Amino acid sequence: MMALTQHIKEELARVPVRTGLERAAELATVLRFCGGLQLISGRIAIEVELDSAALARRLARAIAELYGIQSELTVVQAGGLRKTSGYQIRVLKDGELLARQTGLIDNRGRPVRGLPATLISSTLDEARAVWRGAFMAHGILTDPGRSTSLEVTAPGNESAMALVGVARRLGVSAKAREVRNVYRVVVRDGEGISELLRQMGCIEQVEKWDELRSRREIRGVANRLANFDDANLRRSAQAAIAAGARVQRALEILGDQAPAHLQYAGE
Repeated sequence: MMALTQHIKEELARVPVRTGLERAAELATVLRFCGGLQLISGRIAIEVELDSAALARRLARAIAELYGIQSELTVVQAGGLRKTSGYQIRVLKDGELLARQTGLIDNRGRPVRGLPATLISSTLDEARAVWRGAFMAHGILTDPGRSTSLEVTAPGNESAMALVGVARRLGVSAKAREVRNVYRVVVRDGEGISELLRQMGCIEQVEKWDELRSRREIRGVANRLANFDDANLRRSAQAAIAAGARVQRALEILGDQAPAHLQYAGE
């Protein structure tokens, strides 16, 4: 479902935001979940790599228009472990200023673990922006089926737990999982996934995903009914064979003394 995930991210990158607070919440979350805080030549810098040109442009505009800071946007060519081209945004000159204003570091220059407290207890519109930013940064939607899930890879346990709390505020149940020191936030309920994506602002692709999910569910029910009918037929056939064998054995034992109805059943 990588194609659908990419289409969802492209749609989310076009979602209009009504306030600067929403825009700032989305930007801060993207920077956090992309692991944007770097130390280059002893100076704090912001460096993130994205797989969407639309998101890269959206991020660069937000940095410039919200904070008056210019960023470098470059294309990272495919090669090595990277199968497709990517887009890198770097802020070197004012990296520390941007990091402080987006809550990546505190007033003493120390990295902040998790999401800034202002985002966790923000308005619902900002909460939606937080999830939109997290999904655009490191989200994936798997194929509808037995193991349907929406997952976001988090930079650490604190960020994962914060995202779980934000999902709860939006009325969606999410869980944080840690496997081999990789933290993920997972939503497995189909209705919950649809609701969360809609709250992020994704409409067109959710309708396509819901349609695909409905078809899979109908197919699954049909298969279960077919298997149920087959099992009933097998049980009926086995019962008939067993009953026939019992009648034949009774006729062998009783011979001419067998009652008429038993002789009729054995014919």
